[in-house]
Amino acid sequence: VKEYVKKIVHFRRLNLLHGHFPMKGRFDVIFCRNVIIYFDKASQKRLFDHFYDYLENDGYLFVGHSETLTGTTDRFYFIKNTIYRKVL
Repeated sequence: VKEYVKKIVHFRRLNLLHGHFPMKGRFDVIFCRNVIIYFDKASQKRLFDHFYDYLENDGYLFVGHSETLTGTTDRFYFIKNTIYRKVL
């Protein structure tokens, strides 16, 4: 990863099902790929709610090709396969 990217990108390990994320502020983009499929619908909804809260108003959520938010939350607008935008 190029040095200028390292300065503006934050990589963190965390428990996605934990009730609180340790990050401060909001994000323009969240990438959560190939993880959501392993959670039940209730856990997925909680996770998407957390993502919604941590995204800027025009923020984007990227998920894996086998994952979808359909039927789980209406807080994101479908852009195209794997890409969703926060609904205001």
